[in-house]
Amino acid sequence: PPPEQMWKEDSAHGLTAPIGEGPHGRPVLLNLGDYPPHALIGGPSGTGKTNLIFAWIGALAARYSPAELEFYLLDFKEGVSFARFAQGRRDPSWLPHMRLVGINVNTDREFGLALLRFLAEELRRRADAAKKHEVTKLAELRAVDPAGHWPRIVAVVDEFQALLAGRDVVAREAADLLEDLARRGRSQGIHLVLASQDVRGIEALWGRPALVAQFTLRIALPKALRILAERNDAAQALPKYHAVVNAESGMTEGNQVARIPSASDWETWSELQHRLWRMRPADAAPARLFDGDAVPRLTAAPDFRALTPPAGDAPHRGPVALLGEIIDVQARSAALRLPRAPGRNLAVIGTRVDEACAVLDSAARSLARQHRPGTARYSIACLDPDADPVARALYEDLADDAAWYDEETVPELMAETAETLGRPGTPTIPHYLFLFAVDAAAGALSASTGGRSGLDRLRRILHDGPERRIHVLAWWRGVARMRADLGGPAARTDQIGAWVALDVQGGELGSSLYPGTGGPDWYPRPWRGLFFDRAVHRTGQVIIPYGPFR
Repeated sequence: PPPEQMWKEDSAHGLTAPIGEGPHGRPVLLNLGDYPPHALIGGPSGTGKTNLIFAWIGALAARYSPAELEFYLLDFKEGVSFARFAQGRRDPSWLPHMRLVGINVNTDREFGLALLRFLAEELRRRADAAKKHEVTKLAELRAVDPAGHWPRIVAVVDEFQALLAGRDVVAREAADLLEDLARRGRSQGIHLVLASQDVRGIEALWGRPALVAQFTLRIALPKALRILAERNDAAQALPKYHAVVNAESGMTEGNQVARIPSASDWETWSELQHRLWRMRPADAAPARLFDGDAVPRLTAAPDFRALTPPAGDAPHRGPVALLGEIIDVQARSAALRLPRAPGRNLAVIGTRVDEACAVLDSAARSLARQHRPGTARYSIACLDPDADPVARALYEDLADDAAWYDEETVPELMAETAETLGRPGTPTIPHYLFLFAVDAAAGALSASTGGRSGLDRLRRILHDGPERRIHVLAWWRGVARMRADLGGPAARTDQIGAWVALDVQGGELGSSLYPGTGGPDWYPRPWRGLFFDRAVHRTGQVIIPYGPFR
């Protein structure tokens, strides 16, 4: 629309926008509302799927204000086309309606699941509000609660079959959530747009006819297969830059052919986005951009920035160690609380040096942020030369509150700390032991002094230390190595209250470290870990370790 007509439409009863021109020059409209509630887009690579999504989002964003419409966008194919919707280094603008952009998430299916969980919670919130006001639809809720924030939500998932691939817990839960959102989302203004290059192999979707039936709006690009009804082959003869728009579940009588304008080139899109960005509300926040190929920084984490020492002489109710970023819609840190309670120790397990060091480094720096100088002790034992740069930088930054140990002196650390446990009373300040590749010192710790070995003392520290404000945060280079240090294959592991698994298969973690049998459903992948805290988790959380601090 002309600039003076932008953001003039009301979304209470639905969303309408032109996607292109029909054969006689008339606009072809796409509608989302009670009917049709959701859309499927299909077309082989190179037929203009990305351009169509840009055109549709642009048409909607020009007509409806951010108070009327919000977008959530995930792209499971490799590429950064959709990063333009969010603020970037090259272009500070963002689409004001966009709340989330996820790119390069093809190996992070958990992020897609996180979005579906978020939408399910939003659906529950809206349904509760509607019930409270004794209404059933979004238009009615907006009428009785005009002060509420009830925009329509459009969630676009490109190459959605990646989320549903396989027969694991992620695919099963994602399919269940999709079906519930597709069935109940229409009445509360939550609309799904699923796009794919090839839907023939999507067993998790086409095996659920009740789910497919909710996607009555079908958009087929040239040569698209199985988007339209079985005997509707209108897409096979389409010329380039065209699409079949069908709001009748793909039945032939619903066909409309539209010529799609060029919308995704940099100049065209940038002009529109900058115009809308300049119109944004004063309190508008940029969309969250999640890039699966990017490594998050601890200093940029909101949870890290919020950490401060307790005010005055107020007691610490349990400092928090931040271990990495959770794969979630919101930028949140995986947090391990360390109160005076049994088992509040951390094990990092795996052979990937950089990732293990990153987890321990983030934990130490986040803890130090909560203690004023002189109010906590940090013992740093570096037992693997490859970990030395990170451990040494941490030791230097913690300054006078830190002590350095190596393979020769780590037995002294165990003896001194274990001796502290035998004294009456509770230490006045907390003591954190950061052990980098502790299993590398098994030989030195096996030697006995005073009738006890260093490993005996380590086990006592793990068992009794947390209640005396002494916590161990240690990296072991394998589950078997950790068990050996704890006393052998049959040793109890309840003194390890939390762990982060790196390149460790789920089956290795077993029932002693994880509830149930067989271990967690986890497969290792680069720069990802599985975090589990016995005190708070039912299942593990996939996390992304923070990048180097310096």
